[in-house]
Amino acid sequence: MPDYLRPEEAARLLRFLPPKWTCLFATGLYTGLRKGELFGLRKSDVDLDRGLLTVARSYDRDTTKGGHADVIPVARDLVPYLEAALEASPAELVFPTADGKMQREGAQLEIVLRRALRRAGIVTGYRHVCRRNACGHSEQATDAELRRCPRCHMKLWPVGEVRPLRFNHLRHTTASLLMMAGANPAAVQRIMRHSDPRITTEVYGHLAPDYLRAEVDRLSFGAPPQHSLPAPKAAPLAAGLLLAPGAEPKRATEHMPDPSDSVALSRSGWRDLNPRHPAPKAGALPGCATPRVGSF
Repeated sequence: MPDYLRPEEAARLLRFLPPKWTCLFATGLYTGLRKGELFGLRKSDVDLDRGLLTVARSYDRDTTKGGHADVIPVARDLVPYLEAALEASPAELVFPTADGKMQREGAQLEIVLRRALRRAGIVTGYRHVCRRNACGHSEQATDAELRRCPRCHMKLWPVGEVRPLRFNHLRHTTASLLMMAGANPAAVQRIMRHSDPRITTEVYGHLAPDYLRAEVDRLSFGAPPQHSLPAPKAAPLAAGLLLAPGAEPKRATEHMPDPSDSVALSRSGWRDLNPRHPAPKAGALPGCATPRVGSF
């Protein structure tokens, strides 16, 4: 899965970009256009009255990567950026150089991107470098707190480390945030101008669990029937534990012989051990004697 900027990171990035690049980066984030498509965008391709943008060329080539022109909608929040770019441009291009020429293909927008991320504090950690060039000491840390060099005791300079993002990751950000916001995958495909809808769903589909959950809830076959569960059958040994409504429970000692009657207890034990033989008469069993049930 390609990396992308989270919503709060994209918002901070736009605030920390140099003014000359802010409108171009904003257009990239809101439209998903590639670098060459942004550099080749002309004023005639922008129709703010209808809220449409035509993507017809890349750099000075009269075709895009997909080989055909596409028309995509302009987001409301993008309109002020495009208005500022159109007003500031001295040429027919929307994002030209200061003298009105087209930006060169080798323009290092990745450097602009990473410097802005570092200024915005969107970093994964900090590398603290000794200010004395001859020392060369550096150490990693998760914060930018002041530290001193353990070798020469000079202050260490904290340098924020950013993710290795390229300008093309802005395009991934557009698709990812649209899917996470619950946009229809078919609409995302049209906005991103993917030739195959499977590209959209396979690369970015897992980012829309809430959307997919809402879509599957469209299935409805009526209210589920209200079944009454049958009363559980009592097992034979537990039959006496299940009482009819209103019945009083029997005492546990109701059918048990009196513990003080040792003869009764002995006769009861004889019946348990010798179910096929009659119990001895009263007085035949001593109080503590164990009945002999057979020989081995």
